[in-house]
Amino acid sequence: MRRATMKTRRWIALTVACAVVSAACTTNALLNLTSPTSALVPPTGTQAPRNIVVGFINNTPFRAIFTFGAYDQLDNETLPTNFGQLRLEGLTSSAQINQPCRKTFSVGGAELIRLINDNTGSPNINVTDPNALVVGVNFSGAPLGDPLEAEPTEGTAEGMVRLAGVDFSCARTDIQQLTGTGLLIFAFEQDAAAPGGFRIDYTFIPQ
Repeated sequence: MRRATMKTRRWIALTVACAVVSAACTTNALLNLTSPTSALVPPTGTQAPRNIVVGFINNTPFRAIFTFGAYDQLDNETLPTNFGQLRLEGLTSSAQINQPCRKTFSVGGAELIRLINDNTGSPNINVTDPNALVVGVNFSGAPLGDPLEAEPTEGTAEGMVRLAGVDFSCARTDIQQLTGTGLLIFAFEQDAAAPGGFRIDYTFIPQ
């Protein structure tokens, strides 16, 4: 009876938290809220953040300019620490990049850019390329060294937001692991039907 009561209380708490995300409690919201993003480290039992790996493939002939990173959308004090910025030349791929596993991962999403802009005074926020701090992804055909090399001379792609527990997972495949597993791949494609003329395709590969 006690076990059933504890379970009931847990689901009540999750339902209340889910209502913060949306007016109606959805399966996706619950999956996101309950997805693991940290692990207990023996023997101290302290929390250690898990990691994910991301990679970018530019299948267009143009340079892609963008910002990416992770944050916890329900945390009022969340900061997208360890975010990254890239200028990825046409028809090339990035190296695999380690990122902290958090509730939300974004490539050029409006909320990610807002969080960075609103916290530029924080020592945990390091903008290395102000011209890449844009909503979405810019595509430039200008040569390197040109004043327009980071401008959307060819068009743009809308930003993308992915949710832990829904679109990707950093759950451990082995109880001995301290970090999660999984590769998030974002591919840039030309698409005349997409807003701005370009789109982002997404694939998650459990590892």
